[in-house]
Amino acid sequence: MAKRLLPASWLKKNEQALRRLIAWQYKGSKYQCNICKAKLRLFPTNKLQQKICPNCGSLARTRGLWDLIQNEIKGKTILHFSPPVSLRKAIENRIATGKYITSDFAGEFDSDLKINIEDIDLEDDYFDLIICYHVLEHVTNDKKAISELFRILKPVGICYIQTPFKEGEIWDDEQINTPELRLKHYGQADHLRVYSADGLTVRLEDAGFDVERIERVNEPENHNGFKPRDTILKGRKFNSNSN
Repeated sequence: MAKRLLPASWLKKNEQALRRLIAWQYKGSKYQCNICKAKLRLFPTNKLQQKICPNCGSLARTRGLWDLIQNEIKGKTILHFSPPVSLRKAIENRIATGKYITSDFAGEFDSDLKINIEDIDLEDDYFDLIICYHVLEHVTNDKKAISELFRILKPVGICYIQTPFKEGEIWDDEQINTPELRLKHYGQADHLRVYSADGLTVRLEDAGFDVERIERVNEPENHNGFKPRDTILKGRKFNSNSN
C-alpha cells in the first residue's frame, strides 16, 4: 500500500527507517536472517509468496546466495548485477581489500555503473567473481550477454547465475512480444523467456564455461528462511592459460 501512496524517491530514501518500524512486529527467536542477523518469529511473505526479511528486505534466494558465497569474497574483484541493498551491504562489509563493482541497467537498484550486459565496456579477464542473479531473463540477446560475462571473467574465475527455472526446454517464443503476453506465458511482464536449468547450462557451456549445477534442498520451515529447493549455476572459466 505504501508504494501506491508515497513517491518512489521518498520510499527509497527512507526505506531503512520504515523497515525498522515494521521489523519490531516480527521479533522472535525461531528464525534468523543470515544477512542482517535479525532474529524473527516468522518471515513474512510478499505478494509473490516469497519469504522476506522485514529488517533488511532480503529474499530467500538472496539469503541462499549469501550462504553460498560469504566465505569466497574476501580480497576478490567482484562484479554484481542488480544488487539488492541487503546483499550489497553484506559484501561491502566482508570484501576487505577486494574491489566490488555494482551495475544496474534499469535503474531499479543503487549501483556504481549502468552496464549493458550485452556490450560490457570493461577489460578482458578482470573479475574473480561475477554475480548475475535474475538478470538474463530480461536480456534481449542472452547469448551475447553470456559471452561477455565469460570474456571479462578471469581464468578460473566464477560466475554465479540464477533465473526462474522450469522443467524441459528453454521457452523463448518471438510471438510472445507484449507485456500482456509475457505476463501470461512467462509469469512476468518484463521477462523475455523462461529457462530450464539444463537449457541454460548448455548456453553457458557453449560460451566456454565449465558449469556446476548446485541443488540446495532445505526443510520448508528452515531457520534462515531459505527456499525449500534452490538451483544455482556456477560457471567457471577454464582456458589454456589456467590449466
